[in-house]
Amino acid sequence: MKTFLVSFFLLFSINIFACKCAYEPNIEDSFKSADIVFIGNVYDINTSYKTGYWNIENSLSKVKIEKVYKSLGNDFKSIEITFFGQQFNSCDFIFTEKGKYLIFGYFDSDTTFFYTSHCSATQLTKNLDQNNYLLLEKLSQEYKSKQTENTETIELEDRYPHKDVTNLKLSNQQLSEEIEKQRTFFILIVSVLLVVIVFLIWRYRRRK
Repeated sequence: MKTFLVSFFLLFSINIFACKCAYEPNIEDSFKSADIVFIGNVYDINTSYKTGYWNIENSLSKVKIEKVYKSLGNDFKSIEITFFGQQFNSCDFIFTEKGKYLIFGYFDSDTTFFYTSHCSATQLTKNLDQNNYLLLEKLSQEYKSKQTENTETIELEDRYPHKDVTNLKLSNQQLSEEIEKQRTFFILIVSVLLVVIVFLIWRYRRRK
């Protein structure tokens, strides 16, 4: 009876908490929102991973990266990554079929796993046509060009700092100079005191 009630509740919950997307999944919007976009081969699916919460099954899927359209960064060199999907999260895309996919992935820094969503255009490559690949190439080139421009802007800002940064550097320099003056004054005072103490000791001994 308890198992029946739990199963009934889960089915009922799925209907209530069905995934609601902000837009109809499409390649262009998915590309913009994703951390990484690539063609990959899902070669291993493990759905036996369970949490302690009602023994709900989750999924760990291993994916070999074949072609990258959008990367996490220049230092991202991985050729294989793992995707995590939660059965309890209705928006999580859980891989149930091995094969080649176009994947719009998101990186979870807390778990270091990747995940993808039903609200993205993640799908088997057999569902794609030539126009889809052309669009991906176009979006990829635009993204790379934008990244190059951003890098050049950062380098320019480093070469010609913002006014606030310049003012901060000047303030730090003035503060350093002030500290150095105070340090010199302190050393002078201590030196004078030592001379006075030595003189007093000398006088005291002469009197004796």
